Amino acid sequence: MVCIFASQGSVAWTSRRLFPRPRWPASMRRKLLRRLTTLGSNPAHAKPLPRFAVVHNVDDSSDSETSRSRGGRRDTYFPVKRRIAVGLMSVFFCAQSYVPVTAGAATSRRVRLRDVENPKLQDALRAAVAGDLENSERIFSELIAEDPGNASVWSNRGSVRVSMNKFEEAAGDLSEAIRLAPEAPVPFLNRAIAYEALGRYEDAIEDCKSAIVNDPEEFAAWYNLGNVDVKVKDYDGALVAYERASVLKPGIAGYRLKQALVLFQLNRAEEARKLVEGLVRKYPNYAEAHAALAAILWSENRRSGAEQQFTEATIREPLYRNIGWVNAELQWPPNIIQAMENFLDIQ
Repeated sequence: MVCIFASQGSVAWTSRRLFPRPRWPASMRRKLLRRLTTLGSNPAHAKPLPRFAVVHNVDDSSDSETSRSRGGRRDTYFPVKRRIAVGLMSVFFCAQSYVPVTAGAATSRRVRLRDVENPKLQDALRAAVAGDLENSERIFSELIAEDPGNASVWSNRGSVRVSMNKFEEAAGDLSEAIRLAPEAPVPFLNRAIAYEALGRYEDAIEDCKSAIVNDPEEFAAWYNLGNVDVKVKDYDGALVAYERASVLKPGIAGYRLKQALVLFQLNRAEEARKLVEGLVRKYPNYAEAHAALAAILWSENRRSGAEQQFTEATIREPLYRNIGWVNAELQWPPNIIQAMENFLDIQ
């Protein structure tokens, strides 16, 4: 799952309804601060995306309200390959990260209403939603020049830069956001994505773990940790991470698919098959799950079932016929790649 600092899927954006007009009553502002929506997913091969968020500085308690709830994110196939493109999990990240653990922590976890309602910040977010990343980056840079102590704008610019493949610059921005707001999970989560893209896997793992320490229920951090664990071939660790992500967010089918693929890697093929069979029953349009099930069934010599599942996959995405695309785009573990290659060789 990448995140832009207001919080994970493919290129699909939250509604423009999330961008408020400047004059709302206090009750509506409170609802806005609690609101958290999920990025949808179109192609099953899309990558997790960075999050945008409005956040607080660790010592700033003015003009604030403490958020108390997690909002409803809709079910989705969570993308399993990282296409670095801007995605908006939540325009305002308040609700997810700043639920007070103790009364003493509440002050340092508050979000400033003036940040949420800043018209220029809204313009930057709108530009990102529209795919105008250069303009969004420019506006966030202006906001940084105006208020260099604002963690939100550093984090958001870093997330935009992740989406622009400016990974070194993104890591620098997100490091500054972490310095200003060390209790926020999202900057760690987004910096982990930048580090992973730079091949700094151990640093990415540490940042995912830091995000989890800051918010143990941050399911995107668990998912991203699983992705990096696969990169370093820690499949047992990846299984733990994906299982935790799927428990925290059972409505995201991609988490369970990743869990199944790691089970297959660990030679637990029957468990993997049963899990993917459940996914294709519940999500019949989930092309990647059909493709994975075809490979698993083929490895078990269930040829007719494999052919049927592969047909279901390629009706929705013909590129599954290309093992080079599967290997490069989906980042499956080696065993499932080999099973798919064996199937395609016969094809």
